[in-house]
Amino acid sequence: MDNKFEEMLNKRAKAAFIIFLIMFGLLTTRLFWVQFVGGAQYLEKAERQWYNEVMLQPQRGQIYDTNGKLMAGSASAETIVAIPSQIENPSETVEQLGPLLELENETIYNRLTSNSSEVYLQRMVDDQVAEQIKDLDIPGIKTIDESKRFYPHGSLASHVLGFVGTDEGLEGIEAYYESELAGVPGVSLHSADASGRKLPGGEITYKEPTHGLDLTLTIDHYIQHIVETEMKKTMSEFEPESVSVIVADPNTGEILAMANAPDFEPENFNNYPSSAWRNAAITNSFEPGSTFKIATMAAGLEENVFKPTDTYICKGYTEVLGVRIRNWDRKANGEQTFTQAVVKSSNTAFVDIGLELGKDTLFNYIHGLGFGQRTGIDLPGEATGLLFDPATMSKVDLAVSSFGQGNSVTPIQQIMGVSAIANGGQLMQPYIAKEFRDRDGKVAKSNEPTVIRTVYSQETADISKEILQEVIDGTSVAVDGYNVAGKSGTAQKVAPEGGYKEGAIIASYVGFAPVEDPQIAVYVMVDEPSTGRWASQIAGPLFKNITESTLTYLEVPKNNVDYIEESDDEEQEEEE
Repeated sequence: MDNKFEEMLNKRAKAAFIIFLIMFGLLTTRLFWVQFVGGAQYLEKAERQWYNEVMLQPQRGQIYDTNGKLMAGSASAETIVAIPSQIENPSETVEQLGPLLELENETIYNRLTSNSSEVYLQRMVDDQVAEQIKDLDIPGIKTIDESKRFYPHGSLASHVLGFVGTDEGLEGIEAYYESELAGVPGVSLHSADASGRKLPGGEITYKEPTHGLDLTLTIDHYIQHIVETEMKKTMSEFEPESVSVIVADPNTGEILAMANAPDFEPENFNNYPSSAWRNAAITNSFEPGSTFKIATMAAGLEENVFKPTDTYICKGYTEVLGVRIRNWDRKANGEQTFTQAVVKSSNTAFVDIGLELGKDTLFNYIHGLGFGQRTGIDLPGEATGLLFDPATMSKVDLAVSSFGQGNSVTPIQQIMGVSAIANGGQLMQPYIAKEFRDRDGKVAKSNEPTVIRTVYSQETADISKEILQEVIDGTSVAVDGYNVAGKSGTAQKVAPEGGYKEGAIIASYVGFAPVEDPQIAVYVMVDEPSTGRWASQIAGPLFKNITESTLTYLEVPKNNVDYIEESDDEEQEEEE
């Protein structure tokens, strides 16, 4: 029996020894893993428990108009932050916070149980939400102050300003100059106790955030207000799909106002479809109609194809390769000078000029004015438009191009093109941002007027001004006390599937004033008005009212010229 008992003890000892060896082996393996394989990971985790890193958000730069009026600023807003190591019951905390935060419960739970020392739950919440969360007094949940963007003038200049998301500019000037406006975050690293609380005197590293630069625009708040007020009248009276307006300084390329209707409120951009955010003044292209005749006219003058007093016989139509091209009104005007042809907007006269120039020469001037390419304006999303290729275009294509059909252009291209005549022949680069300043008021960066190229001689520009003044003199678009030059355009609207949309037009007007010393260039475009037939009736009043109000605001001296308005029938002689 003793032998059996001894044998049993030996078996138990062996079993215990084997178990000991197994446990020792597992422990050794685990120690090896912790020491040599996962050591760095565990060291990092341990250090995170003893150190707390906090990102310090910079203040976004303010945006001002050209006279220092605030257009976009940043106000204090509270952000909800969690310290996972201090959360006692994540599930219960989710139940408390879920109804208050715009987050899925699963997202909240994952953030509450993350390995981070601190984690954002929701950025820049409403004051009411922040107060409700503070009242809950949940361990491990706190609020911090951050900057939230606001726009003091509501929808004014919304397509220029754009808007900001949680951390970055998403549209407009806010997006284009994100790196200048955003600034650079700082960091605070300090020692903490086991629960993540900051220890007194435990700061290890502190780097201040670099605040964003303040931006001054070329936009004038008052002119912008004039433009948008007049646009609303046009929207109400003619019920178009949209309206776009640009006011520029033709001598520098500075954009004084730019607007589209309908617009949106940048602070509530999510309440609008993304299509409402598009800045149609630079992103939309369309056939221009008779406003494009300005380019053909100036090219013909520069190349000595015609003189203003030269005459030709207008029989109301012309034929090109068997295709009959008619005047917009189908009238035969008989013998007339080329100046009269411009005033009457005679298609056939411009076909003659275009064919005489030839496709290569005409399109050299068209390209020289910046059509078919981006102007380089400092806003995102600019379109190029679409032009015929001189290498493949037909003689008929050349003929219709001469009076504004077949090619598509953008509003910003149109106003810069006419500005080249207003300023004496130079194509300027348009720009919105005037300068950036740091928090000490020191200029950190600025934009200056840039001449892209010289397109016309001073003589051509001067003759073109005189002719375009005759287009407006005596019409309802004329402005008492000022000599104004310009041209209207009534173009068929291209359908998305090709061809033209039945009954749909685009009415536009472009010009500048005063003729003798141009201070402003104005472009207006009314897309698919529900009523009205001619640009002089639809776009003309908008052009006139903006031009007159802007010249008055800028205190441009009058020349005491008063005009007697012609009847609507007489005005329509300069339409297409």
